[in-house]
Amino acid sequence: MLALAALTAMVFALPLPQSVGAEKKAKLLYFSRSQGFEHTPVKLLDDGTTVSGVALKKYCDAKNIELVCTQDGRVFDGDIDQYDGFLFYTSGNLENEDGSKNPTAHAISADGLKKLFAAIKGGKGFVGFHSSTDSHCNQKDDKGIDLYTKLIGARFVLHGPDQDATVIVTKPVQLPYLKGKGDKYVAFEEWYTMNNYNTDMRVLLVQETEGMRGDCYARPNFPSTWIRKEEKGRVAYSAFGHSDKFWRESDDLKVIGELIEWSIGRFDMDTTSNFNEVTPKGNEMPR
Repeated sequence: MLALAALTAMVFALPLPQSVGAEKKAKLLYFSRSQGFEHTPVKLLDDGTTVSGVALKKYCDAKNIELVCTQDGRVFDGDIDQYDGFLFYTSGNLENEDGSKNPTAHAISADGLKKLFAAIKGGKGFVGFHSSTDSHCNQKDDKGIDLYTKLIGARFVLHGPDQDATVIVTKPVQLPYLKGKGDKYVAFEEWYTMNNYNTDMRVLLVQETEGMRGDCYARPNFPSTWIRKEEKGRVAYSAFGHSDKFWRESDDLKVIGELIEWSIGRFDMDTTSNFNEVTPKGNEMPR
């Protein structure tokens, strides 16, 4: 009896295993300052939140992720090692203080941007939404290419009217949400056209341009959602996210959510480039 009691006490003294599906706590920084056009999902509401920030926080809370939201780029001068990754919904010149839309919004310093680039190369995650490709910086590589554009993977050019359009799901499908969407599906968005693609990307969704309204879409199919590696870091981008309705109602928010989870190592995806296979003329501009 004494032996049984001792064994029972030992069992209850052992640490309890994590429940199935439980994840280690993560912490992300969401930066949504606009220096160019300010989209409504990043406009400050009366309570200091944003529509996109509220949606992202709801998703992150359910995934054991702490989300810190800010439009103050000076945060990158501080301790950014505390974050597992960074989320961007920005526009304009990241380093230009002019054009900020509210007193709490500030540019990223040159040193802060260098710290961000270094953190990502060292293994931190990075995910950009919608107008984050309509962003740039003053820092170039030795070939004169914008370092931020090189990081995120492309540069915004134009967009036509908001419309239903088809996106092609590349194979093999890796993003869990996209496994239920078939070979292609129709979504409503303000669809960005882009160029200066970093062709080392893994394209997950291809913009099918046939039948789209707007002269800027008179071009071959091009990437609209992708992932890539930046040395040890995981980088992702999706063109989704233009409207408040998207952040409040669209199931495609799961694309963004799962890209976030991938970026911080919650699951793996193949980052081998497929740009030339699925969008061989992706960098060609309108005919």
